[in-house]
Amino acid sequence: MQSVIPPAVERYGDIIFQDRPNHNGDLFSRRHPRMSQLNRAKIFAPFAALVGFDERVHRKEIAYVPRHLLDADEEWELNQTLYKIHCLTANSRLARINKVSVSVEYFVLCTDEENEAYQIKGQYNAITGTVLKVDADEQRISLCCDGAVHAILFSDIYRITMT
Repeated sequence: MQSVIPPAVERYGDIIFQDRPNHNGDLFSRRHPRMSQLNRAKIFAPFAALVGFDERVHRKEIAYVPRHLLDADEEWELNQTLYKIHCLTANSRLARINKVSVSVEYFVLCTDEENEAYQIKGQYNAITGTVLKVDADEQRISLCCDGAVHAILFSDIYRITMT
């Protein structure tokens, strides 16, 4: 039986099986000090070859839902609640005195242009805060939550509860 020698061994056999060179105090060892095992491992650590790829994949994992249309009873109930809140916060003085706290569940459209749900579907968010103003002309409610002011359109509100 004849043994077959791989081409790499045949070509580089004289150097393949040699020991590691020993550089003790020579010019090479001073210019290139021996690297620790930890630093050697960092050389081969994974890197982000595709910058932003993970973020784009994560954005695709977000579940978007169609907007729930309110029936007549739900819409009437929502309007009654908004009217009560408007009466309690008709001006800034009343709003400061009454400090009406509400929890609002509202719809936010998808703004990711690369997603098929863009401007068609969205997500429902919830926020709890103090009502600053119910503006019937602009059809929006303004809330103060954690020092930030949020304005939500009436048409985006799904549910509102006074807390």
